[in-house]
Amino acid sequence: MRFHHRVISVRLARPFVSNAGVTTRVRQSVVEVGWRGLTGLGAARGADPDAVEACAEVLRDAATPYELRRVMGLLTAGGIEPAARSAVDMALHDLLGKACGQPLRHLLGLAGLPVPPTAVSIGACADDELVAAGRSLAHWPVLKLKCTPDDDGSRVRVLRSVYDGRIRVDGNGSWEPEQAVRVAHELGRHGVEMLEQPVPPGDADALRYVSDRAPLPVYADEDCHGPEDVARLRGQVAGINIKLVKCGGLLAARETIALARHAGLAVMLGCKLESALGVTAMAQLAPLADHLDLDGHVGLADDPFTGADVTAGVVTLPPGPGLGVTANQMSDQMNAEMYAEMNDGEE
Repeated sequence: MRFHHRVISVRLARPFVSNAGVTTRVRQSVVEVGWRGLTGLGAARGADPDAVEACAEVLRDAATPYELRRVMGLLTAGGIEPAARSAVDMALHDLLGKACGQPLRHLLGLAGLPVPPTAVSIGACADDELVAAGRSLAHWPVLKLKCTPDDDGSRVRVLRSVYDGRIRVDGNGSWEPEQAVRVAHELGRHGVEMLEQPVPPGDADALRYVSDRAPLPVYADEDCHGPEDVARLRGQVAGINIKLVKCGGLLAARETIALARHAGLAVMLGCKLESALGVTAMAQLAPLADHLDLDGHVGLADDPFTGADVTAGVVTLPPGPGLGVTANQMSDQMNAEMYAEMNDGEE
């Protein structure tokens, strides 16, 4: 199999503010794996380019995309970071579906199953901007409000004044335990349905402290990377947010979901601010989730890929084989060299 990757930068339509700071552009490693004239696409935000390149030798030694599990096992055993593994895993799944001539969801046995609605996120912003956002998104069934350490939960009241639907709050690790509990009670008064990652990651006692005292379910995000974290989080939180770049790809995500079910944890499937390629990959597993947070490409100004459509909370996957993602015209020019190199007739 042939392998190539490049780093691209994608612009947001407007700055997005969260506890992580102000984001105006997102950097992604785009991976392409070629085999018998077919090309599998994968991408991951924030992957170390050197780690992605380190995957090349293993991929070039593989004969077919049907070796997906073996390849991913070698990359994991080799200590390749999850984000880099995720991009490769995504490309191999896409290639496998194309080799079989089937959409990936069909190969996974998930076609035609019911899919929960996805939330759309609102970044930290002034009250007048929050009101405007709430009104413009009134047709969405679920909104997710990002918070910062300065938030005390009262901003939800502002949003609730113009929005009657379901609201989730993402703390992104903003608060100390006691403050988080106070925020949780304020959120509960305004009908917020869940609180995600209220305390900084890495402190199991703090997470349990908030979860035990909050009047609404607490979910772990930054505290849950992959399958290895599920047993530790059992009894600490009500659910977990799984992201491909954290766990290492679709194979690891499916394992994490299965373990979460056995542990009695609810499952949210999430994403980063990223292109439609990454969102479409995670959306293949949407029927396995209780909740979705798959809006990462909605706010991009120049998405290089076309994939899953997300409109008013409804996720619609493209019909093509594999992930069904296509490169936009801008991306075609940018990646012309990659396509030429990988589709030159070699296997």
